Amino acid sequence: MTRAYTTQHSAPIGGAVMPDEEACYRVRDRIDVSRLEPIVAVPPSPASGVPVSMLAGTRVDQVYVGNCANGTLTDLRQLAAVLAGHRVARSVRMIVVPATQAIYRRALREGLLETIAEAGAAISLPTCGACFGGHMGILTKGETAVSTTNRNFRGRMGDPESHVYLANAWVAAAAAIAGEICHPRDVVEWRPKEPNTL
Repeated sequence: MTRAYTTQHSAPIGGAVMPDEEACYRVRDRIDVSRLEPIVAVPPSPASGVPVSMLAGTRVDQVYVGNCANGTLTDLRQLAAVLAGHRVARSVRMIVVPATQAIYRRALREGLLETIAEAGAAISLPTCGACFGGHMGILTKGETAVSTTNRNFRGRMGDPESHVYLANAWVAAAAAIAGEICHPRDVVEWRPKEPNTL
């Protein structure tokens, strides 16, 4: 998958680094990730992740999905899967920003943008927007946002006294519906088994 993507989007990567066929491993660990909760980064650092259950009930004013880092087709598919048949809470602004024109067009063809719009979200053309505090979604004093962007430093998306929690698209969509941070299973049947495609 990585080779196919880089071949299509960049210069050839050459031979992949692989272990020798006879390679032996000192330890092989198997980890059951099915019991892990989604992680949400608490302001003011992307490094301060906690299980979503620790933040359950945190009121949300805005949900911002997209921009360059997490406006992929996978993110939009996940978002639409949760939003389908639901509405964004009346107390929440939801803004969706596909990362590129190509992703925007593909999401349009797949019907993802229609599902997202029907749920009550505003959809932007690709832009940096509120991710860096530029426009469309700037937070005011005391407001709280769940965002799929890559930074949540103090003042990153607006007023220094606003709060940005970083989450994946499933958690962001659930927060938009509930009006508060929650596990996606609290609003829809939880099935995050979709392959991670670009």
